[in-house]
Amino acid sequence: MIEIKDLTVKYLRQDDFVLALERINIEIPAGQIYTFIGPSGCGKSTLLYVLSGIIKDYTGRVLINSQPVDPKKQRIGMIMQNYGLMPWRNVYQNVVLGTKIKDGQRRLDEYGQYILEQLGIDHLLDRYPKELSGGQQQRVAIARSFILKPDLLLMDEPFSALDAISREEMQELFLDTWKQHNVTTAFITHSVDEALYLGSKIVVLSPAPGTILEVIDNPCFKMEDMRLQDDYYDMSARIRKVLDKGR
Repeated sequence: MIEIKDLTVKYLRQDDFVLALERINIEIPAGQIYTFIGPSGCGKSTLLYVLSGIIKDYTGRVLINSQPVDPKKQRIGMIMQNYGLMPWRNVYQNVVLGTKIKDGQRRLDEYGQYILEQLGIDHLLDRYPKELSGGQQQRVAIARSFILKPDLLLMDEPFSALDAISREEMQELFLDTWKQHNVTTAFITHSVDEALYLGSKIVVLSPAPGTILEVIDNPCFKMEDMRLQDDYYDMSARIRKVLDKGR
């Protein structure tokens, strides 16, 4: 479980402090995926950097499984928009990087092999990132995170650089993989459609400084043919209304 209580983050810009997030309060139960949506600059990525342990200067309380954030002790996976692959390492070396750092494990076990097969990249292990398409690079990044068996998975607009068709394919592939492992996940997006497709709950943030406008239960999550259902259009309109109200 992720527990965030009265989280406020500010940073120094020139000679003045700027609020990025203000009094964020939310809990993400274990095994759930919450999508966070809001306008540019509202602090969505800042929230992920706090959860990852990159940003340590904040007020409030942030706990992962009842313990303060500490990436040295906890297993935290992070998937970024630019994939985060090491260009001088091949696919195999990239996917084992997390377990190598955490456990000293340099070889894939049976679970790791299964993840590679599930994501359809088991035949690409000798290739380097520059030899892969954007979708293939993103599959490698997803594989690396799942192979780590993380306590928490953080995703910062991971599919936004892909074309529309590839993006929907990756959303479906990611969700199919996630359903089998139920990793606690915080997913940042600018897309209402993506928030509906991937989030069991949708957290709507205000413009900066980011505050939570509403946490919305999502009846569309795991719904068959979601984009063809009336609930999808109703929920899209509701989220857009909350976003407009917060401006």
